[in-house]
Amino acid sequence: MTETATLLGAALGGRYRIDAELGRGAMGVVYRARDTELDRDVAVKVLPAESLGGEARARLLREARAAALLNHRNIVGVYDVGEQAGAPFVVMELVEGTNLRGAGTLSLAEVVAIARQLCEALEHAHAHGVVHRDLKPENVLLVRGSDGPVAKLADLGVATTGHARLTEEGAIVGTAAYLAPEQALGRPVDGRSDLYALGVVLYELVAGRLPFSGDDALVVISQHLHAPVTPPRAFRADLPPALEAMILRLLAKDPAQRFASARELATALGELRDLDATDGRTGAGGAPAGPATADLALLEQLVRGRLVGRVHELHQLRELWRLAQQGRRHVALVSGEPGAGKTRLASEAVVYARLNGAMVLQGGCYEYEASSPYLPFVEALRRWVHDQPAELLRAHAGPVAAELVKLAPELEARIGPIPPSPTLGPNEERLRLFDHVARFLQSLAAAGGLLLFIDDLHWADAGSLALLHYLMRNLQDERLLVLATYREIELDRAHPLAAALVEWDRERLVTRLRIERFRLEETGALLASLFGQATVSPEFAQVVHAETEGNPFFIEEVVKSLIEQGQIYRAGDGWDRKDVRELTIP
Repeated sequence: MTETATLLGAALGGRYRIDAELGRGAMGVVYRARDTELDRDVAVKVLPAESLGGEARARLLREARAAALLNHRNIVGVYDVGEQAGAPFVVMELVEGTNLRGAGTLSLAEVVAIARQLCEALEHAHAHGVVHRDLKPENVLLVRGSDGPVAKLADLGVATTGHARLTEEGAIVGTAAYLAPEQALGRPVDGRSDLYALGVVLYELVAGRLPFSGDDALVVISQHLHAPVTPPRAFRADLPPALEAMILRLLAKDPAQRFASARELATALGELRDLDATDGRTGAGGAPAGPATADLALLEQLVRGRLVGRVHELHQLRELWRLAQQGRRHVALVSGEPGAGKTRLASEAVVYARLNGAMVLQGGCYEYEASSPYLPFVEALRRWVHDQPAELLRAHAGPVAAELVKLAPELEARIGPIPPSPTLGPNEERLRLFDHVARFLQSLAAAGGLLLFIDDLHWADAGSLALLHYLMRNLQDERLLVLATYREIELDRAHPLAAALVEWDRERLVTRLRIERFRLEETGALLASLFGQATVSPEFAQVVHAETEGNPFFIEEVVKSLIEQGQIYRAGDGWDRKDVRELTIP
């Protein structure tokens, strides 16, 4: 017997008679029910008991009760909350209508009108301390009114994930396509996180596609964190530049660069004019065709930042991270020729670790600064000091601050005066620095694990390599993964990294992953991704692959060059090119 069949006819809380199922999603099932005490129809959302721990259930009930205090025409009212056999349920206003996903075509004026109504709803909720955290088309209900569609924001106080998290199988809990970067990373969220999600919804409505997409939720989250947003006018030529600018501002990675409040956004939307100057209409199904906007640079219309291929390598890095979380510290070295995508692959692993609750430190080595001592550790530590609150700095860095301040002098300005360490001989001072850095990393790794990412390790100084080796030998039972990229072509027998690799291999500290050039099918996939298309012609993929030999960086540079030369150009709402036989590929 199904869950629906079991609940039909049941009286939740002894009061709400379940009559029919209205819909279901990842976070529960919504039913039409009858409030037998007040003699009215209501909607009841029942969440599966197994999806929530005790703390999450308590938070859900607390926030649903807070949402019940809201009273706004653009918010679906919350009437009651309760539990039935351990399963929380929320009783809400029954809205007879469709959601934004199924609304069909909408004019730009209707899109803006809906956005303004959602701003009013969000402003009211945020003023009462309620953040939605799961704003998406399915949670926007539309009722046809005499002056156009009336939007009602649903599920306020019912979103159960304050941040994204990974299950043991690696799936992301939460709606990845609409998730603000800070929410994905588990950082504090506020009303600006809802505004980011609203920006995604508006982008989808006007462009007919999401700003970031992928087959894997992790790929989508990674783009939210790092990829540039392709301006929506690349897919909707008649979009007013002012509206596009608002959408791009909403999609800023840094919350401080977005609109400060829903009210500020509503004011800006109210100043838009001539939205229906064309007959174009838009909907979630697609945008109208039309010539590309002349003042939008062609190269800006490429879709960049999405990881293509590397499925096996990414799986290996995820497995190494999972092993590290079990207290088996390790070094993962990603090698390959320049332009192969080493850093891009590593950044995907960094996102995966962050979504698993890890602390991440990132630093790089640089060709013309190879003599700077401990440069990747200096860079990583200074970034950490800059990003963390003072109380966390004191908790992790305080006991070893006298040595860490040598690498990050700004630490003293953040936590107060730091007495210097006693003077020792050069070797003893070096050993003390190494030991204190190890203790610091041990502290960071204790909670959710630590990933230390070092880019371009082939340019590291000898001191950094020595410190890295010390850490690997002395933190062997810690939840630590060191991830580094390097170019094998830069190494010879005299290179300090070459000698270190021999020693690390002998001690079985390291796993090497070599990134190869793309095969023909991967080249085609990258070209299709750049153009925002499902596929490209096999003959075009073949000629680009032959000229670039499958180097991802060269593939993208060739595309940009062909665009600049006019051999690839915009036609209607997409891309076109000269015949393959006429292409002059550099």
